[in-house]
Amino acid sequence: MYDDLSGKTALISGGARGQGASHARTLADLGVNIVLTDLRDELGEKVAQEIRNAGRNAVYVHADVRQTDDWSQAVDRAQGEFGALHILVNNAGIVQCAPVETCSDDEWDGVIATNLTGTFKGMRAVVPALRAAGGGAIVNISSVFGIKGTWGYAGYVASKAAVAGVTKSAALTYAADNIRVNSIAPSSVDTPMIDEEKKIWADNPYFDFDEWMAAQPIPRIAQPGEVSDLVTYLVSDRSRYCTGGLYPIDGGILAG
Repeated sequence: MYDDLSGKTALISGGARGQGASHARTLADLGVNIVLTDLRDELGEKVAQEIRNAGRNAVYVHADVRQTDDWSQAVDRAQGEFGALHILVNNAGIVQCAPVETCSDDEWDGVIATNLTGTFKGMRAVVPALRAAGGGAIVNISSVFGIKGTWGYAGYVASKAAVAGVTKSAALTYAADNIRVNSIAPSSVDTPMIDEEKKIWADNPYFDFDEWMAAQPIPRIAQPGEVSDLVTYLVSDRSRYCTGGLYPIDGGILAG
């Protein structure tokens, strides 16, 4: 189905668990060489080893998406290990819940640094490598909350809306280099991060998870593999006419 992906190399941030690990496993099953980055070294090494045990190629690189040098080292590792880099999945992100009036400078700066600046630095780091490979694809993970907004998530909503914006700028800038850039906007996904968020939501007067799920036309949480299927499409030649787009995967919540 995705024969064009076999032999290509993908760099996936936040690849140690959840959506990032799912994207890595899905692409590896299609013959993509995987470079995972994360701060959770034990989990990241475990995912890479699982992929290798399945007969595919994967390496793990400790990297903080907020650090320019870490991005450079990850790109160098991808090119050194596999010869070229063709795909970036900017998946790393954090959740922060605080309304505008009580959001501290540290809370704001932290979520912007990871979700937005980390995404920007990832694109900046990989563009020369993708250009050298003759082109490639970038997928940035935004959020349905970056489109619809939600209660009390000032920094998170701002960061994810901005990810969609910088995606459009990069898509226009690098189309002539055969580099496509798209973003996707998931609703809630069944990952360890959601378990962490539920603890926050328990004391959050602004957001009720059960009400959020019930409001979706497809009233259930997404599975990581469902998001990975969309990522796969957007990095493959099947989406070769798609760039600059923001693709919701949201159970229909934005349709209402």
